[in-house]
Amino acid sequence: MASLAQMLKPARQQSLSWALLPAAACALIATFIQSLIGLDCDVSWLITVNEKILAGQRLYVEIIEPNPPASVWLYTPEVWLAQQLSLRPEAVVAAVFLAGALLACAAVAKISARLASPPHPAVLVTATAFVTMILPGGTFAQREHAALLLALPVLTGLAVLAEGLALPRSWRIMLGIAAGLVVIIKPHFALAILPAAAFAWARSRALSPLVMPAIAAALTVALYSAALFIFTPAYLDLVPMLTAVYLPLREHMLTVLGGPVIVVPVTIAALVWMLRPGRLPALPAMLLIGSAGFACAGLVQMKGYLNHALPGIALGFVALVVAATLPMVDRIRATAVLATAGILLALQLYAMASIRPPAGLKEAVERVAPAHPTMVTLGPDLLTGHPVVRNVEGDWVGSRPALFIAAGAQRALATAPPAQAARLRAWYRADLEAFAADLSGERPDVVLVDARPGVAWLRQEPVIRAAMSAYRPAARANDVEVWIRR
Repeated sequence: MASLAQMLKPARQQSLSWALLPAAACALIATFIQSLIGLDCDVSWLITVNEKILAGQRLYVEIIEPNPPASVWLYTPEVWLAQQLSLRPEAVVAAVFLAGALLACAAVAKISARLASPPHPAVLVTATAFVTMILPGGTFAQREHAALLLALPVLTGLAVLAEGLALPRSWRIMLGIAAGLVVIIKPHFALAILPAAAFAWARSRALSPLVMPAIAAALTVALYSAALFIFTPAYLDLVPMLTAVYLPLREHMLTVLGGPVIVVPVTIAALVWMLRPGRLPALPAMLLIGSAGFACAGLVQMKGYLNHALPGIALGFVALVVAATLPMVDRIRATAVLATAGILLALQLYAMASIRPPAGLKEAVERVAPAHPTMVTLGPDLLTGHPVVRNVEGDWVGSRPALFIAAGAQRALATAPPAQAARLRAWYRADLEAFAADLSGERPDVVLVDARPGVAWLRQEPVIRAAMSAYRPAARANDVEVWIRR
């Protein structure tokens, strides 16, 4: 903590002792929350993928993951470290992200001290700590959480450059690398970085300070691209199939537009406008640009998930807090706006903290299955099997997280032209046969069956019915049936 305090010491001799206390409190609260909630299905599955890879399986060949390798590699060091220390990977992943949040707070405070009129450090650090440690809730350690931790110092640094102020070359290089990592995590996250860089250029009228960060970001992305081609060429073979059957698995446009991915950042931006701050200083303006960029990235994905909403909400909230503390803003108006924002944020906090595995499923598995069961899922939904398999200390023996390829192909066939229909049917059959092969080859103790009426077509397929003939239903938790060997 003494080292962190030294990092946070700003150029203007403002004491940060009060800033460290809320940050430390947020870290303790986040630790408690994560001990209750745990990591969600996406992170749980990617931990499992890394365990399989570290055990010798080949990514995109023996174990199928629909996302590019950055999604997997993000968790590889943590899983490896957990194995070396004989710790649960979930605990190490959560600890690394919590440390990353503290570093983000330190970086934001240190960089913002170079602004012409920096916000009060205690206010800025407290807001940053809240959105990076407590707000994520059930989306903690998601890829969007990682992008948020990287984007906060990047946008703060761009705010300094937007004011025409200097940053040391080493800082600009590190910020460029961080910006490149944001884009590597998900390429459409560039929507949060590129407009912010353009704004810095437009406001400062100086391009030269941005050259070094741009080169560092480009080299970072180039190195990752080379690693993808060298270490995971099999992913490129899957791209045509994933483009046809996975990417179209989206929500309706109106559902996404009416959800938190768009509504909350837009509402926060409207609240900032209601403050009537005049010409926004560079930092809140930059954070709002980043918030809008992440919201647009969520619109590109068209899923409407809460983890997709996290970066836009978090950046917008920090921007609002900074704007509300500007000296030219009326205090009564600021109080009313912050109270409204607090209600909005409490609703999002509740929603994110409510992300949990299917209720009662862990207990249902433990009632009927042997200790440390081997498991697979019959269904298209990732949440059916993850993180439940890890929560019962089981072993995932499927070659994929769920039958998402079959689900995507079945949906695409409804509107596919004849020329594409044959390929879709082939991918559909291959996914079903892969599940049947996993069942006959691995003979798992438990099959978690998605029993929702909407996926009855999957359970009625002859190849599935034949594979499941060796199993019988033994328990049920809501829409998931627990089948065990006869």
